[in-house]
Amino acid sequence: MIGLTVLSESEGWLHQLDPTDALTTFCEQHRFSMDRYDYDQHTFLDLLDYMDFQEFEHYLFVLRGTGERTLRLVAYLQQRMLHVQFHLINERGDVLFGDPYFLNGTIPLDGMAVHTQPIELQDALMSLFTGVYPDTASREPQPLRHVYVETTDLLDSITPTLFDQMTINSLLYIDQSTRHDLPVIELMSRTPVLLAFSDTLPFSVRDRLATFERSELDAAMQQWHETGVVLNPEQRIGILDYATIAGMPASHRLFIWSDGIYADYGKRILLSIPSDLNVCQLRERQLDDWEALLPIPQLALYPILFQLASAFQGTSQFVTPYSVFELPRTEGKLGPLTMIGIQNKEGCFAFELLTNQLFETDEVFLAILEADQKERFDVLPKRLGTDYEAAIQTYKELIYHG
Repeated sequence: MIGLTVLSESEGWLHQLDPTDALTTFCEQHRFSMDRYDYDQHTFLDLLDYMDFQEFEHYLFVLRGTGERTLRLVAYLQQRMLHVQFHLINERGDVLFGDPYFLNGTIPLDGMAVHTQPIELQDALMSLFTGVYPDTASREPQPLRHVYVETTDLLDSITPTLFDQMTINSLLYIDQSTRHDLPVIELMSRTPVLLAFSDTLPFSVRDRLATFERSELDAAMQQWHETGVVLNPEQRIGILDYATIAGMPASHRLFIWSDGIYADYGKRILLSIPSDLNVCQLRERQLDDWEALLPIPQLALYPILFQLASAFQGTSQFVTPYSVFELPRTEGKLGPLTMIGIQNKEGCFAFELLTNQLFETDEVFLAILEADQKERFDVLPKRLGTDYEAAIQTYKELIYHG
């Protein structure tokens, strides 16, 4: 069987592209199996197992745009799977890896947009230093996503299999300025990991994060419950080691220092000495340390509220089912939360969690949103008076039809 996949690369991040009708027809006519793979959720070892299970004889990667890391990934696969012939071509048909005579003809790629998302590195560093990942419910157990290494000389002490167990779109962050010394060169030749250094971005994501002790975070969460207020006076973009401090199941990051391997940047949870690195055991140890401060849905929501608070001057009060606004907080079981409300001196706003869109609204909308979240529509006729029916209709149109 011959597999074919089309991808683009953006600053080292790999993105699967959706096939057009023309490409699907081409694959059917030429007996290619159009293949898709999730580079965000799966590790290098997962990919090797997948290729082996599919029993491909040939596998063709088609790269839209440029991509040095894609070439390294294909070379890695070929080195590890000699019974499969891998090929890589660009959108012009130039052979970048493999048999130059393997493909006869041109693959139709018109209409396939190249994925670009320039803030991916910043998002990855946010996840590394906060422990917060937007898609942590997508797979259990969680794979190893991002790894921090204090200095490049520690790379020699890390067993190479660690990097095979990282997700393909994950980050190895080295807390030094960019360098290409021998440990880095040897690592790059073995596994196509994505590397970043302390000067890769023009600013430090870590320095833009707030620091909390566990007791302070607990008090801040109780304040949110009782008042709806989430304070962020220094307008920080997140909380350093939030997942660890809050007791989230943070099994997807490691911090490798000269004095040991830790679950967090602040060295609160020592997992191992540097010479004892069993990734599976380390991930299990991370889950047994601190009790969660709140139920997981609330722990997942709080960093979003904290970051939203940084977008406004002064104090923001949030409308959520878990906190007091005009109505008491809800203790019972709730359905999926899709929208939260915000009120501050700049006005009233709603934030759509699925699309990350913020739009301006008014006090009436927030009152209905809170009643909807807490299943308390019974209070609205008195709250809204003669405007009740019109206001409800407007709310439904915004919620269900945008």
